[in-house]
Amino acid sequence: MSIQIHLATINVCNSRCHFCVYRKPENTLPKGTMSMDLFKKIIDEAATIPQMSSIVFSALGEPLLDRHIVERVAYARKARPDWTPFELYTNGVFLTPDKFDALRDAGVDSLSISLNAVDPKQHERIMGMVGKYETVVKHAIHATKNHQNRVDVLVKAVYDGVYFKDADTVQFYIQWGNRLRPDINPGYGQVVNECNWAGEIPTIEGREITPDSCCSRALTQFSILWDGTVTLCCYDPLAKYPFGDMKTQTIREIYNSEPYVKFREMHDENRASEHPHCRVCTRV
Repeated sequence: MSIQIHLATINVCNSRCHFCVYRKPENTLPKGTMSMDLFKKIIDEAATIPQMSSIVFSALGEPLLDRHIVERVAYARKARPDWTPFELYTNGVFLTPDKFDALRDAGVDSLSISLNAVDPKQHERIMGMVGKYETVVKHAIHATKNHQNRVDVLVKAVYDGVYFKDADTVQFYIQWGNRLRPDINPGYGQVVNECNWAGEIPTIEGREITPDSCCSRALTQFSILWDGTVTLCCYDPLAKYPFGDMKTQTIREIYNSEPYVKFREMHDENRASEHPHCRVCTRV
C-alpha cells in the first residue's frame, strides 16, 4: 500500500476561505511553524519507509508563509528522490515567479493553486482577501508557462452551488481549460466538490454522506501538523483525534499503535461510522 505524508509545516494563513475551518471560532490551535529539527526527523525516517511513496505540503496553513519552504522541499527531495507526487498546495498570493521557479528547481512536481473564483469580487467573497485575484491569476499564468514539464500545475476551484455555482464552473473551465477532460478542453483547471470537514461546515445541498464507506485518506494518508501532532487525516486539522506526537515518537510507533490500527480496520471493513469523526464526513 502506498502512503502519503501529509505535512503542515505552518498553520498560519493569509486567507479566510468561507469553506475552510481555519476561520471558525473553534480553531483555537496555537499558531506556529515547524522547527527544522523536527522536520528533518520526520523526513529522515519517512525516507526509510518504502510504503511512504509521496508527500504533500498542505493543511490549514499557507505553505508559502513558511520562510523555510524551499529549503524544506530541497531537503525532502534529496532525502527521497523518488517521492511522487511531491505536492504543494497554495492560495497563490505569494507564489511569485521567483518562488515558483525555486520550488520547481527544488523538487516540487505537483502544484495546486486555489483560485476559487472567476472574477475579483467572487475571489474576495470566497477567499476573504481584498484585491488579490489578479495577483493570483498572474502567478498562476507564470506557473502554467514555466513548469518546463517538471511540475503538474493545477488551478482549482471549490464548487458548493452557492458561492461557486454551475455557471462559474463553466466559466472557470473556459478560462483555465479542463484538467480532467483534455480531449475536450485541455488546460490546468479543476473544479472539486466542497467537503464538509467532518461536520465542521454544512454539507452542500444534494451531497449525501455514506458514513460506513471506506475512505482512502484513512488508509493512505499519514497527517502531521506543524507541532508534530499526528491526526486522523487532513480533515482533522484541529487535532480532535490525535494518534501521537512526532516530537517524542517515531512514525512506525504511531502508525502501528493500537488506536491507529483499529481506525484503519474500521475503514477497511466498511465500519467507518463507528468513528464519530468519519460518521459525519463527506469524504474526499
